[in-house]
Amino acid sequence: MYDNNNMPSSSEDEPASNKNSSGIGSVRLKPLATTAPNLELAAEVNATTESDGAGEVPLQGGKGGEAQSPPLPPSNAEFVAAVMSDRNDGARAAVCSIAGEPRGNWEALAAVDIDRQCPSDHNNYLNCSSFTPDEDGRLRARTDSFSGCHFLLLDDVGTKVDPAKLDDFTPTWAIETSPGNSQWGICFAEPIEAQQKVIALQSAIVAAGLSDPGSKGVARWARLPYAINGKAKHRDKNGLPFRCRLTGWNPDMVYTIDSLAEALSLDLSPPLPSFARPEPGKRATRAGEARGDDIYTPQPVENPVITALKEGGMYKRQIEPGKHDITCPWTAEHTDGDDSGAAYFEPTEDFAYGGFRCQHSHGDRYHVGELLDFVGIDRDQARGKARIRLIGGELNRVVRSAEIALTAVGDFYQSGGVIMAIRTDPTSGEISTEVVNEQMLQTALSDAALWERRDGKASAWVRCDPPTRVVQSVLKAGTFRHLPVLNGLARQPFFRESDGVLVMQPGYDPVSGIYAAFNPAEYRFPDLTREAAVDALADLNALLGEFHFPSEADRSAALSAILTATVRPSLPFAPAFNITASTPGTGKSYLARTIIPFGSTASAQTVGYPATAEEASKSMLATLLQGPAAIVFDDMQTDWKPFAVMNRMLTSETITERILGVSRAATVSTRSLILGTGNNIGPVGDMSRRVITIRLYAQTSNPATLSYKGRPAQEVAADRGKFVSSALTIVRAWMAAGKPRADVPDIASYDGLWSDYCRQPLLWLGQADPAISLVEQVQDDPYLEPLGYLLEAWDRQFGDQAVTVRKLVDAGLENTELAEALEDLPGMAKGSINRSSLGWFLKKNVQRIVNGMEIRPGESSERRAWRVVRVPSEGGKGG
Repeated sequence: MYDNNNMPSSSEDEPASNKNSSGIGSVRLKPLATTAPNLELAAEVNATTESDGAGEVPLQGGKGGEAQSPPLPPSNAEFVAAVMSDRNDGARAAVCSIAGEPRGNWEALAAVDIDRQCPSDHNNYLNCSSFTPDEDGRLRARTDSFSGCHFLLLDDVGTKVDPAKLDDFTPTWAIETSPGNSQWGICFAEPIEAQQKVIALQSAIVAAGLSDPGSKGVARWARLPYAINGKAKHRDKNGLPFRCRLTGWNPDMVYTIDSLAEALSLDLSPPLPSFARPEPGKRATRAGEARGDDIYTPQPVENPVITALKEGGMYKRQIEPGKHDITCPWTAEHTDGDDSGAAYFEPTEDFAYGGFRCQHSHGDRYHVGELLDFVGIDRDQARGKARIRLIGGELNRVVRSAEIALTAVGDFYQSGGVIMAIRTDPTSGEISTEVVNEQMLQTALSDAALWERRDGKASAWVRCDPPTRVVQSVLKAGTFRHLPVLNGLARQPFFRESDGVLVMQPGYDPVSGIYAAFNPAEYRFPDLTREAAVDALADLNALLGEFHFPSEADRSAALSAILTATVRPSLPFAPAFNITASTPGTGKSYLARTIIPFGSTASAQTVGYPATAEEASKSMLATLLQGPAAIVFDDMQTDWKPFAVMNRMLTSETITERILGVSRAATVSTRSLILGTGNNIGPVGDMSRRVITIRLYAQTSNPATLSYKGRPAQEVAADRGKFVSSALTIVRAWMAAGKPRADVPDIASYDGLWSDYCRQPLLWLGQADPAISLVEQVQDDPYLEPLGYLLEAWDRQFGDQAVTVRKLVDAGLENTELAEALEDLPGMAKGSINRSSLGWFLKKNVQRIVNGMEIRPGESSERRAWRVVRVPSEGGKGG
């Protein structure tokens, strides 16, 4: 009766019982009503099929009034006849039958002799749609042969779907398909012939939580009532399969799209793309932007080719991101009809339309173009991109659409009024940030969306590139409504600043605005006890064992630098660390290289300490724009000078400077560890309260000749996850202990999170105060001594008389003591006093008490004047 394709060879071969029944069964039920169902029907259950199974519905019929119980269909054939009665001319119902475990090739069979095709000891299925056979008479359940969808399936009612959500709803049928689990079928009053309407309805059902997400597609298979569920997990203790059971049969309960939407409270509006979905409890206020309009069509949530393959029953599984195992459309050409060895690859930069590969002999003849033609997807659809159409007079909407499309691509963010891109080094895997320029943005927007303009002659939309005017408008917007805000980069788990939660998930964290790149499996943590913290501290101290620290405070400062490197993305700002020694070869640079891996797998940005304020502004902005984990001023030849930008980057979360070569400014994050190395160097002026000094002292005239057993820098790099976990364990254990705080001197700007993460945990574990150098440096500021000499000489020369800078300098020409005091000030030279620099120095030190005196603004008939006033309440040298 069937040829090699399992299709009827001729209508004369059909059984007599199937004549006049459109080839799908011997019983023709009366036409199903098209009115909305009465949801208050009496629940009269057929006692012969009563069940306690989840998802059970009444075995009833009728349109109202006295409930009637129609007889159950005695066979799969009569069930199909009732469900699939109203088909287009030439369209056929499709069934599928699989013995044993339901796996392998789900081949569609035209429903002709259903009870023979689908014996009750098989897994038996009916497709929700009818299909038109192809030219050779073969029926395929796929989108290009789709005729109409006859019913909707609610899958996994009782397990994944709570039956309580459907208490007031009556489906056309319910079949218990496994213990406590049912499929509900909902017949349409008339078949739905528009595939997009079917998908929209199924999507709304899934979005409402009324069906498993896998139940979508116009070629979806539903179980028949007279069948088994052959899955191994549903077999009983004797190894017998679960037998499906019809628990609800209401053939008159049919629905239109509108009546079904009303009965189930479905939202049939187009779904928001994932990047534009409102937060829970909030409404989307810009529906036109998010859902699409005449200008903007969002990127589909799923690649259209994947959707079409699923709808056609050809999709199997995802092999890896972007690569999918599918059924080859030309399986009939395979040896023995083997259904394996075919894969679809999603579009990439190199393959705009994706790829298709079949390992069988015809693989050289069928490529992605043939696959797209088979599933009915055109080339532009296959790219899975958003679409932006250029409409005159709508520049603001086009620009906004461009930003939305760029947001959907990912890896683009806003930071301080500029668009930033995240880059990953292909060799090291290190991440960095880059300011997006016009050329980069034009390419990115071309990748993000298909751009179209109206061709008046052809009266059609044609492809084009993103216009320069639009690109420039996006680039120079300054404020962005959709691009996520980037506050910093992390290369390991990090604490959120807002709530102290340790973020263990890589990628962008919208709460903190931090983008992280790391492998969570590399980081493991013990129970957060003091004992665990002690063990973790021992791991870190072992790394420092051979460094020559002259005091425990210096060792503790090095431990604090390690903690700072580890948690720097979590800190709005942090002090710098100055590693210094009296002689070369003491291990300064190597200590820096041991600390740096706690912040990143890559080498630090090594730069020279700036010589001028202008150089500092340019070099620090350029370096911080890349988002480095650490910046090292190696082999410094000068002290840490207090340039304004250097001061700000150590006590402010951001700095704002003008971008070199561009007529606009940028605000950048300062979340980088700052280290400096040099011989006998230290912070001066305002840097004294911003830099922690770590001293090394080898107690030998030639420390370069010393030998060492360990290689701590290489050890950290080789097992970075272990050592970073140890550093984080110390902080987390301190937090778990209730954040005990030692009574130590305040350090102004750093008494907040930096002290909590990088000072107090060490004090809790009995270590010396790592910030003691900050306190000592403020007290021993080298600027204080020359200022004290000046005030004493000034007081003896003028008393409390107000004088101008010019008069002060002129007096120095005759007063040797005053001249020497002026020449000893920072920035002055012997025999040459710069009046502008002197005026700046006096203004900077107004009301700073030294030796019981202070400078105050004075009154003068000439110009701005200054005077020295004694402060009786203050005595001795201080500051």
